[in-house]
Amino acid sequence: MTTTRIKAASLVYGALALSAGGWGLLRGNPDIYHHPQAWLRLPLLPGVLGGLVVGGALGLAVGTATRASVRRFGWARQLHVEFRQIFGPLRTREILAFALLSSVAEELFFRGALQPSTGLVASSLVFGLLHVGPTRRFVPWTAMAVVMGFLFGLLFIATGELAAPIAAHFTINYVNLQYISDYDPVPAAGRWPAEKLPLRA
Repeated sequence: MTTTRIKAASLVYGALALSAGGWGLLRGNPDIYHHPQAWLRLPLLPGVLGGLVVGGALGLAVGTATRASVRRFGWARQLHVEFRQIFGPLRTREILAFALLSSVAEELFFRGALQPSTGLVASSLVFGLLHVGPTRRFVPWTAMAVVMGFLFGLLFIATGELAAPIAAHFTINYVNLQYISDYDPVPAAGRWPAEKLPLRA
């Protein structure tokens, strides 16, 4: 099951990344890693390292806020339980693969390809509207995706490259997926069955 889920995610996000590259070619600028009108331009190594630090810090802050929300607010706990039911128990390598594939592919497409063509507002709204769940309980997730789309987009404009938004996106997804798999906010009714305890390998 682990290998199957990773393969499926690889196909989906691989197609999204290829679409981003194709968009770049069609717009006449295949460089989807750099923003054409960046606020700041740094040499490659300092730019990448700085982006990883800034993006990682933002991701950790959002992950911390998510955990606090789940423990404090009913809507956040309900959303957490919904995601637990969707994902089931996750192995560490699944969490790593899903976080890496989604962050790289989505940032290449929404920030690298879409944002320079449509602008920050439109690309952020599209990013959020594509994060829609099956029930009303997922509305806060959609709203948060719009907000994060703006933040990722601002990181892209400010730093001039995708290192920061990819790092932020990866960190958020990794931290949140791990929390979804590990933490049951409703122990009496929502814990994993004994044979389906979260796995680590």
